[in-house]
Amino acid sequence: MNGDRLQQALAELAQGRGPGVFALVTQDGEPVFSGCVGTADLARPRPIRAEDRFRVASVTKPYVAAVVLLLESEGVLRLDDVVERWLPGLVPDATAITVEHLLRMRSGLPDYVRTVLGDPLEPARLQRYFPPEELVGIALAEPDRWKPAAGWRYCNTDYVLLGLIVERATGRALRDLLQERVCEPLGLTATYLPDRELELRPPHVRGYLRRDAESGFEDVTEYTASEAWASGALVSTAAEVARFLDALLGGRLLPPEQLARMRDATRAAPDLDYGLGLMRYALDDGTVLHGHLGTHYGVLSYAFGDDRGRTVVIHQNCWDEVAGGVPRHSAFLEAAFAR
Repeated sequence: MNGDRLQQALAELAQGRGPGVFALVTQDGEPVFSGCVGTADLARPRPIRAEDRFRVASVTKPYVAAVVLLLESEGVLRLDDVVERWLPGLVPDATAITVEHLLRMRSGLPDYVRTVLGDPLEPARLQRYFPPEELVGIALAEPDRWKPAAGWRYCNTDYVLLGLIVERATGRALRDLLQERVCEPLGLTATYLPDRELELRPPHVRGYLRRDAESGFEDVTEYTASEAWASGALVSTAAEVARFLDALLGGRLLPPEQLARMRDATRAAPDLDYGLGLMRYALDDGTVLHGHLGTHYGVLSYAFGDDRGRTVVIHQNCWDEVAGGVPRHSAFLEAAFAR
């Protein structure tokens, strides 16, 4: 792998984004490229490292989906269980919404995120704790509800409900289930699901928000991630995200039947398919990738792998309303996954 070519492509990808962009490429679990453009901290500049913690945002979803599928493999719950079975009375008319609908984001329920975060964005709103049941209630107050399986739309509400279901089915807290069923078996010692705390455990990058080209970067590192919870609150490092995805796609976390179901994706957008907590899309050379994207205050994250044991994790320490997200067909990704 040509490290100079990847560093140049990363610099091109990072242009106009910031304050920092970090990328890690692994092959069969071993790092083959690690690079940074910019800084982890505007006040005390330093490069982002593979060992720095950050909020992975919606890259949380494959972790939660993996826990659900592990429980399904053990007979604790079923994918055709309806929401009403596990959460009676929480969601009106939920007798037709199944666990699989939630995993595939085909429940038809509205999303709560923009209502909670504000439009325009108001980071101060996340200085308080949001119970998951409150998030569900906020979503249900939205008018745009569809029939289950009528279509796909990105819905964080679905994953909050999954978190509540696995807690009800096991009698255990979601953070403990993630620790015991995913983190400990894979040796993910820096990964955790925060509860009410505002600060990230060190070492970590600072997170920023850029609303427009004139306003510059606003530090939004410290907030309660309870608004995201099972849909996007996980904290990890690039090295540990890569290890998780490599183990997941490599068949070392789930039984073969459950992994096959997780990867079984259907069309969600013109160039994107969605499975059970996994996105799937193809690069221009035909390479098929599985993984997830995520964005929240202070972070944009990208974690995808192919069928040859290669994994790419990209972390941008900014929610950037100007530059947007990582292009799915960038020169960096084409180079990182080159055959």
